[in-house]
Amino acid sequence: MSSNPYAPPKMVEDEVPQVPTTRAGLAALIRSFLDGEIKALDFDDRLDAFRSANDPVMEHVAYASWFHYDDFVDHYACLSKQEWDYFQRLLLMLDSDCTIEVTSRRIWSVRQLVAAVALCGFLYLAVQAGWGKHLSILAVPFGVISILLAYLHRHEDSAGDPYESIIYPFATLSDLETAYRSAVFRKTQYPKHRPAHRIRSPFMDKFHSLYLHVIWLIFSPIVLLFQAFPQNDSRTTARVVR
Repeated sequence: MSSNPYAPPKMVEDEVPQVPTTRAGLAALIRSFLDGEIKALDFDDRLDAFRSANDPVMEHVAYASWFHYDDFVDHYACLSKQEWDYFQRLLLMLDSDCTIEVTSRRIWSVRQLVAAVALCGFLYLAVQAGWGKHLSILAVPFGVISILLAYLHRHEDSAGDPYESIIYPFATLSDLETAYRSAVFRKTQYPKHRPAHRIRSPFMDKFHSLYLHVIWLIFSPIVLLFQAFPQNDSRTTARVVR
C-alpha cells in the first residue's frame, strides 16, 4: 500500500513492441514503416536491435534505412519512387540467400590537387592578414571552390554505372535476377495515390540548405583539408549464394 494516499498514480511508459531479431522480423518492421503503420522515431527505436545483429545483411539493411528518414522529427515515410524501389531491393535482400561483400580503394584525382592548392592559398593569405574574425570573410571564396569540388564529385559519381540506381545494393544485374528467382518475394508498387507527407515545409528545407552552405563557406579550410586527401571509396554490395 502506498505511504502517501494522495500521491498521483505512477505513469506507465508505453512499451515498444518487440520484433524478432531475424531477417523476417526486420522485413516486417520495414514494411510497417512503408505502409504508414509506424512513424520515424518508433521505426528508429526498433531498428536498434538489428544494428548490432550477428548478421551482416541485417546490419547493412538497418544502417542503410537510417539515411531515408529523420531521427529528430517524427514523421511518416516520405519516399520518392527511387527510394521506394531501393527499399524493395533491401527487402529482397532479407528474403533471399544473400551475402555482403565489402570492397575498398583509394582514389586520387585532380580534385585533391585543387583542394590542396586552395588550402595553401588560404593559409598564405591568413598568415599575411593575421589572426582575427576577418578570416571568416577571407574563407568565403575558398568555400566556393570547395562547394564546386563537391559538386563535381557528385556529378562524376552519378555518371558511373547507368544500372547502379536500379540494382544497388546488388552487385550486378545477374545477382538481382537470381535473388528474384530464389526468393518468395513480391515487389510492392509505389503508392501513387497515397497522401503526400513532408518532413519539413519547403521554406524550412530551403532555410536548412542555406544554413548549411553558409557554415560550409565559413569553415571551408577544414573541408578543403579533407578534400585534399585521397577519396576512400568503400562499397557494400549484396551477392547471391549460387
